[in-house]
Amino acid sequence: MKKYLWAVIIVTIAIIGVIFGGLVHSLNPPEKHTAQSHSNQQQSAKSVGKNTRSAAKKTVTASPAPSHVISRVCYSPQLRRNWRYRVYLPKNYQRLKEQGTRFPVIYMLHGLYGDETNLTTQAHSKTYLDQLVAEKHLPVVAIFPDGGNSFYLNTSNEKMENAMVDDLIPQTTKSYQLAGQKQRAIGGISMGGYGAARLTFRHPQLFSVDALVSPAIWQKVPATVQSNPQVDAFRTNGAFNQKAFEQAQPSRYLTSYLNQTKSPAHFYIETTALDTTVPIADVNLFVGQLKQHQIKSTYQVDHFGNHNWPYWNRALPNAYRYIFNQFKSQR
Repeated sequence: MKKYLWAVIIVTIAIIGVIFGGLVHSLNPPEKHTAQSHSNQQQSAKSVGKNTRSAAKKTVTASPAPSHVISRVCYSPQLRRNWRYRVYLPKNYQRLKEQGTRFPVIYMLHGLYGDETNLTTQAHSKTYLDQLVAEKHLPVVAIFPDGGNSFYLNTSNEKMENAMVDDLIPQTTKSYQLAGQKQRAIGGISMGGYGAARLTFRHPQLFSVDALVSPAIWQKVPATVQSNPQVDAFRTNGAFNQKAFEQAQPSRYLTSYLNQTKSPAHFYIETTALDTTVPIADVNLFVGQLKQHQIKSTYQVDHFGNHNWPYWNRALPNAYRYIFNQFKSQR
């Protein structure tokens, strides 16, 4: 009888355990993994991976913005008129500007009877600058102003020197986020070389590098220039004045220039011994004056070409390279 009671008790306990386990299972059903949910998970994972790869691809393959030359106009209070110039902007200029880059700058001056377009049309300045920007990893801006036939000095007609110093340089420095004196160069061909040297000596706080190609550093102005009414430099009452020419010579300002600066500009001068417009003797004399005043200069005398664009297109790459090298050494 006792064995029978124990058997009943054990069976009852087992039944109660089964019933309790079923209740627990019904209250906590297992997660169902259907084919549809599995497919959705796979698609979601693929979508995330695709988006990630797409973002990475966009970052890697983003192409650089190309360099370009733009024609611009600014108002010059000194000239009392709108003033044309061209500007070379290196590749990725806008992105670099937004990142806070202060750009080294070259002010490049054209020659007599020229304008702001010459150095980017008859000379291949954009090509030369593109090559150097890529080679030196240095994003340089170049400004090409229209200097008329002024020799970049103040005349009775216009105050071109004042306009360069008071208008063009401050306005372009602000507009294009340009660097200061240590990364600011000036150069030019023929009349532009004369103007570059004179502006440097007259304004010691402005430039650290000069590059002069076939500079019109005459001892005597050619008769064709003296008699040309289009040339308003060195004139008094409409007539050429030798005394005005002599007083404006760049070398006259060398002593005062050196008294006002502790770091004179470095000069690059290139010309050809075959130049029939500016005698080599005149350029030799100017370079001798630089050396006499212990101004660092590199002088390249060629034995080919003349005072013309075929020659300048061979000399300009050397001038630009010198400027870039000086910028790199001063950083």
